[in-house]
Amino acid sequence: MPCEALQPFIVCYFIWDSEGPMDSTMIVESPPSGFCSIVFNYGDAYHLQNKKYEKLPVPLQFAAGQSIYSYNLFLQGTIGIAGIVFKPAALATIFNWPMFEFVEERIDLYKLFTKEITDKYIAAIKSANNEQEKVALLEAFMLQQLRMLKPEPDYIDEAANFIVEQNGMLQVNDLLEKSYMSRRTFERKFFQKVGLSPKYYARIRRIGYLCNLIAGKKKVDWPKIFYECNFYDQAHFIKDFEEFTGRTPQQYLKENTELANYVEKPAGS
Repeated sequence: MPCEALQPFIVCYFIWDSEGPMDSTMIVESPPSGFCSIVFNYGDAYHLQNKKYEKLPVPLQFAAGQSIYSYNLFLQGTIGIAGIVFKPAALATIFNWPMFEFVEERIDLYKLFTKEITDKYIAAIKSANNEQEKVALLEAFMLQQLRMLKPEPDYIDEAANFIVEQNGMLQVNDLLEKSYMSRRTFERKFFQKVGLSPKYYARIRRIGYLCNLIAGKKKVDWPKIFYECNFYDQAHFIKDFEEFTGRTPQQYLKENTELANYVEKPAGS
């Protein structure tokens, strides 16, 4: 978890290491989560497949915007990844990046930060002795940005975070009532900071929440799930699920290779 000063912007940090080189390619799937990230890779290079790219070489260090659909990572050799997971509007609030340009993309950090800063943190994270040191470096990187840029969250941050808290189960009109903006202005500002319209983002967040509920399971009470996720009916549930994951719910359960199948999440996450 981030320190108090960074909690308005950051969800968590993560470290992902393999014990050594893998014998074969590992395929890991991820449904859209509704979050963005900055990642430093001190292991071997890998590539990504999504609806936009058949085979995208992923930069060793990158910032990622919203994912609209499920994607696959194809990993080889040694895994060594340190990352920061951001709240939906945080990258725009901190860095003033136009997040609609980041949707379904991995943007090399050398295009976003100076070479001096990027080189410094890549080298430090690579040479860190353990995960605690790596997390401390990620936090130091962000605290430096905070001191320099002095970002201030606004109502768009608040609205996007509320969508996350409600797991996408709300009406956009509920957000408009507190915005003191016209619908057009609110949607334009939301699109600039999150990269998607508020309605579409809420749909993605609901699917992300649903996939988290079923992660790692091979048997699921589907009527209970679509009721808990506030779908109008089963047909609506299946349509949304297929749109964002590319498969029927039953196919997904049978075939998915989500990260949740390989790692343990911290208690309380």
